[in-house]
Amino acid sequence: MILLFYAFRMELTPFRRRLERRRPLELDGLRGFRTRIGNLELAAIATGIGPRQAAQTAQRAFKAIPNPTLVISAGVAGALSPGLAVGDVVIADRLVTVRADGAAPERVIAVPPERVEELGAILLEAGLAVSTGAMLTTNHILATSAAKRQAREQSGAIAVDMESASIAAEAASAGLPMVCMRTVMDGADEDLAAAGFTTSEGRVDALTAMRTIATRPREILRIPRMMYNLSIATRSLANALDAVFQAAA
Repeated sequence: MILLFYAFRMELTPFRRRLERRRPLELDGLRGFRTRIGNLELAAIATGIGPRQAAQTAQRAFKAIPNPTLVISAGVAGALSPGLAVGDVVIADRLVTVRADGAAPERVIAVPPERVEELGAILLEAGLAVSTGAMLTTNHILATSAAKRQAREQSGAIAVDMESASIAAEAASAGLPMVCMRTVMDGADEDLAAAGFTTSEGRVDALTAMRTIATRPREILRIPRMMYNLSIATRSLANALDAVFQAAA
C-alpha cells in the first residue's frame, strides 16, 4: 500500500479522472479515495491546507494504515528559484522549516539520495521537466515575489508548500519511507492572486473573497492567470503520478 497525501481536491482532479477503479477511502476522520493500479494499492488522503492539518492527518493515517510501503507528499507548490517554470516538477531532497524570526532553518529532514535519484530517473524518462532541491514548508502563503525571495535567502529552498515537512516529520517518527513531489503553480517573480480566498480544505471562502475584492479590486484581474497556472500544474502532477505508479506497478 502506498499512501499519497495531497492538500485539496483540485490538486488531484486530473489524476482522479484517469483512474478507472476508484472507491471511497472508508477510514474514519479521513477524506480521500482508494484505487488499484496494476498490482499496486494506493490510498490518497486529503490533509487540508497548512502544516498543523497535515501533521494531524498524517498521524491518523499512519494509525489506520500502519505499514505503507511508501509515503508520498504531492500537490502544487510555489517556486522560490527563478529557474523554475509553471508545471515543472520539484523533487525534494530535503524538507525544511524556518524559525519564526527567519534567521535560520528550524528543522531539516533529508530524503535518502537513492529515493530522490530513482524518482528523478522515472520522471525524466517520462519527458517531464524535473528539478531537485529543498522544499520549504510554511504556515502561510507566500503571496509576493518579495516574500518568496526572502524565503529563498533564509532557507536555501527552491520551492515552497504548506504541508510536506509536517508529513515528512510524522513519517520519520513512524519509520516510514517518504518522498515529496510537487509541481510549480506560481513562479518566483509572480504575485499570487487571492492568497487568502480559501479555507483550510481548499474551498473558496466567499466572505473573505468579497472583502478582498472590495478593498483590493485589482486582485480579481489576477484570478484567471492563477486558475490557468493551477490547470497546468495539476495536469503536470497527473503525468508525474502516472509515470511513478506505472513504474511501481
